[in-house]
Amino acid sequence: MVPSQSCFLTTVGCISALLSHPLVADQRVQLLVDDHVIESRERLTRVVQQPKPHPQNPLIAAEHAWEGSVLEMPTVFWDPHLKLFRMYYWAVYNSETIYTCYATSHDAIHWIKPLLGLHKGPDGTTRNNIVLRGEGQVARTRYVVLNPDTTDRARRYLALYIDNVPGLTEFVASSPDGLHWKTEKKIGDLRNVRGGNVTKNPPFFLIEQQWGRDSHDGHRYRCIWRTESQDLLHWTGGRIVVDRRADDDPDLEFYHAAAHFIGTQSYHGIHFGYLYLFHTDTSRKVRDDGVRLAGTVATSLMYSRDTIHWTRADPKRRFLPLGGQGAWDAKMNYLMPEVPVRDTLHFYYCGFEKDHAFTRNKASLGLATLPRDRFVSLEAMQEPGWLVTKPFIADGDNLFLNADATGGQIRVSILDDRQKPLAKFGMDRAIALESDMLHSQVTWAGASFAELRGQTIRLRIHLQQARLFSFVIQ
Repeated sequence: MVPSQSCFLTTVGCISALLSHPLVADQRVQLLVDDHVIESRERLTRVVQQPKPHPQNPLIAAEHAWEGSVLEMPTVFWDPHLKLFRMYYWAVYNSETIYTCYATSHDAIHWIKPLLGLHKGPDGTTRNNIVLRGEGQVARTRYVVLNPDTTDRARRYLALYIDNVPGLTEFVASSPDGLHWKTEKKIGDLRNVRGGNVTKNPPFFLIEQQWGRDSHDGHRYRCIWRTESQDLLHWTGGRIVVDRRADDDPDLEFYHAAAHFIGTQSYHGIHFGYLYLFHTDTSRKVRDDGVRLAGTVATSLMYSRDTIHWTRADPKRRFLPLGGQGAWDAKMNYLMPEVPVRDTLHFYYCGFEKDHAFTRNKASLGLATLPRDRFVSLEAMQEPGWLVTKPFIADGDNLFLNADATGGQIRVSILDDRQKPLAKFGMDRAIALESDMLHSQVTWAGASFAELRGQTIRLRIHLQQARLFSFVIQ
């Protein structure tokens, strides 16, 4: 049973109903973004973490004539075939011409823009890194991914992109090498898709901007729409999945959102979404129909376990705040989905110097990083706190925590399914964890976690001046 809404930034216990059957700790990392695996907790605060911008930002800036002055929406993935990180990004040459360009990297930090010789640029030559050029001169890639069907080498790479032929139209493309693309189908504007199946974690899903209408004055505002597909070619189930709440700022809109759009691939069972908060300025640039054009944009975090129901991890906190006054990312940022790089999560994003009202702007591409699995923490900083997990079957020999107990400590005791302490695994025998580690083994004096294999247990985790991000049994 999944609670309908997480409890964030609260110091009271969040208690959910018992599972009719124990969970199986199948060696999947259990993130603590919500109370999905937690039975009860006291004096713990849930805090959304913020990735750290790279000191060399911006990593990629417009430097060639065909790139204009605005680079946007970097899609990045590790290609095991080439042993390279590959990036696809928009280059806005002018308001009528947008190219998808290409870059590569061996370390995910230093990028090269190879001259591909594939498409003519504005100078009439192919001496550029343009990898996709649309029929209507606007090729804006949403996503480029490795095909989950690894048997189809002609379609080893898949892309979803937008072109204006006329209006905003989605296209599906495939490629054997990630460079030479074949457009497979013009699928239209997915914001017009309504009805049909809505399924949990489908092969493909898309979250994007949709228009809502204000109930007070009737003006149009931006919210988030979801559609899904079994084959990337046929789409169904359109619905609004993120809308304004009663306690939101009335000037807030959701400009767009991004997530890994392969529904069967999650991050330890969770789909993270990156929601672009558009804080509009109603004093300027408001169209006759009420649509607002001025304001800043920053990224917040949301998540889902089924791609249908989305929870904003903390509606009042930005996941990636804007840069300082005069910075390259001072007024807008659009962060793309996480890219695991060893023990670090990379988040690539575009940052703008000016806000949304300016037609002449400058945007570059940057990087922010988090330690592995550290999206959200449960913290006991002012006074000790604790949590008790729901019952689960111990399917492993060791228990590990991803935690920061620098200057404090964490201890773990083991309970049976009725919350009675097991004598050999009591708090009095627990060895305190007192450091900052991504993979810290939990131990007890005179006992081994391996003795519990196959048993139904609970964890009782005590924190003092410490932060807990996840646990895993291996």
